[in-house]
Amino acid sequence: MKVYDMFSGIGGFSLGFSLEGFKITACAEIEEYPSKVYAKNFPNVINYGDVTRQKYTIGQFDIIIGGFPCTDISIASKTKRGIYGERSILWKEYFRAISEIRPKYCVIENVFMLLGRGLNEILSDLAKIGYDARWTVIDTKYTGSPQRRRRVYICGVRDGIPRDSNLFEFEKRNITELREKILLIDKSFEWDFREGEEKRKGFTYHTRQRSDEFKNLGVSGTLTKRDYKSFTDLVVDNIGVRRVCPTERLRLQGFPDDWHLEDASDTNKFKYNGMSVNSVRWVANQIKKFESKYGRRTNGTI
Repeated sequence: MKVYDMFSGIGGFSLGFSLEGFKITACAEIEEYPSKVYAKNFPNVINYGDVTRQKYTIGQFDIIIGGFPCTDISIASKTKRGIYGERSILWKEYFRAISEIRPKYCVIENVFMLLGRGLNEILSDLAKIGYDARWTVIDTKYTGSPQRRRRVYICGVRDGIPRDSNLFEFEKRNITELREKILLIDKSFEWDFREGEEKRKGFTYHTRQRSDEFKNLGVSGTLTKRDYKSFTDLVVDNIGVRRVCPTERLRLQGFPDDWHLEDASDTNKFKYNGMSVNSVRWVANQIKKFESKYGRRTNGTI
């Protein structure tokens, strides 16, 4: 299945899907540094660049994936205009791509605040062109990485979602056994410096609560672009107190240690950490299972 990664950044979405066996055939990224990182790691994938200038043809791709800019949706937004803001309005370009290409699936990612600043509009837009959709919130700390990172994922299906399907495994995620596992995951990240000294060479995250207060929450805070100038987390280790380094940021996001350019500045390494590869990979796996079971069904038979 041919995949088009819009607003691809440094390639977190592409990496998650490729690890599940999907073929990334094109991306779209306009910023210089992320484009270079993407080209390094996906040398055979064409970059369309500016999505506002791109023309599409029907059937060009089977899946479109991507997280359009969250600038006006984020809790840090000054305008709070949601998907109608100056940057987040690029959702309309994503929607145009879906409308013109008519892919079998589309996967949209954005920040938690999308729930109140655009989710209804996105679901409505998809419904207008015949796409059935499901959405969920995934926190990356439940996908194997000690980082608190809640993100909204929407999956649109062109040919409809059968009533007996469980695209995001809601039923499995709402049972007592799973709740107990989640509590164990939360607890496993809550260890202090002395425990870490014995078991893990001793380090723990301290997340900024206010400008003058840090608290040990057991997991790192949500990594952000602005961390390069106003850091969110401190690490206490055997040496002392320090910031989370660029390599650790990659690991917290599920990337290999050598993902960035070797000669890149720390500013670029801090600003461009991408999305959670672990969370994306889980979503890709759900689509793969859905396709295996329902892929041959067509609209009107469900």
